[in-house]
Amino acid sequence: METVLDVVDPREALTILGPSKAKIRGGDAGETGADWPEAMLRARAEVLTKSKVDSGGLRPAWLRYSGNFYRNVGSALGEAAGHGRLLLLSGGYGILRADEPIPYYDRKLRLSDWPRGVLEDAVLGEARRIGATKVATFVSASADYAKLVRRIPWSSSEIEGVLVTIDFHGGGAQVEVPRRLAQAFGAWWHRSPSDYPPGMVVEVLD
Repeated sequence: METVLDVVDPREALTILGPSKAKIRGGDAGETGADWPEAMLRARAEVLTKSKVDSGGLRPAWLRYSGNFYRNVGSALGEAAGHGRLLLLSGGYGILRADEPIPYYDRKLRLSDWPRGVLEDAVLGEARRIGATKVATFVSASADYAKLVRRIPWSSSEIEGVLVTIDFHGGGAQVEVPRRLAQAFGAWWHRSPSDYPPGMVVEVLD
């Protein structure tokens, strides 16, 4: 299956993945902190005051989540995290770099929690910071994560957005959709388009 995704180099693009409700508890002592725009840090602090946050230690964001996507993604996730061009969307933190240390928390992304433009600007700012001209996002089509990525003003920026979702209407979607997203991401990362899953939809954003 050849798609527009195949012309997006995973080592040059900025990659965005969703979180999961299931998370690993615990971690090391330490402090959170990252160089994000002040507007996002203010909004993040406000959202976290309304969230359930555990003080039981920190883990890098990509190692905090343990849902079906993360259980099925294999080596591609660690490789992408180590490459330093991976963002994770988060209900409590908005936008996270993969290695950003965070505690256990429980909050689903609600776009109404965040001032319009704050998260969108953070994504575009991160792409510019690392010199990426393309952004590839792998998330469920039905959640606010996809809505956020779709409303980024791609057409007025110099950055091209590509959104990968899964078209699946059978039973067990909460398991099957993230599993197929993991397969799609892994196939893209390893440059193996023959391994793309059934139902994969690739959307060029404007």
